[in-house]
Amino acid sequence: MKETPSSYSQPGAVDPPKCFGDGDKVCPIDEEGIVQPEHGCIPCPFLRACIQEVMVGRGKLRIVEDPPSSKVANFFKRWSDRKLKNNG
Repeated sequence: MKETPSSYSQPGAVDPPKCFGDGDKVCPIDEEGIVQPEHGCIPCPFLRACIQEVMVGRGKLRIVEDPPSSKVANFFKRWSDRKLKNNG
């Protein structure tokens, strides 16, 4: 599995705890099938990264490194850059 980017943890966090990425401990599924983080995990600076790790492991989430871009988006980006360049 890919290394979790440092931007997923809060500032000041050093190393993730031992329970990091353990879905049964951190965010078990309740009777209705809803993922609920444990109350003790809420103040953890690695909560977001941990839940993302669990969701990727369960196949519920896929992290995309670079979002796909379309030809139309590229056209408007070039057009905008030209307008800013000519007006500046």
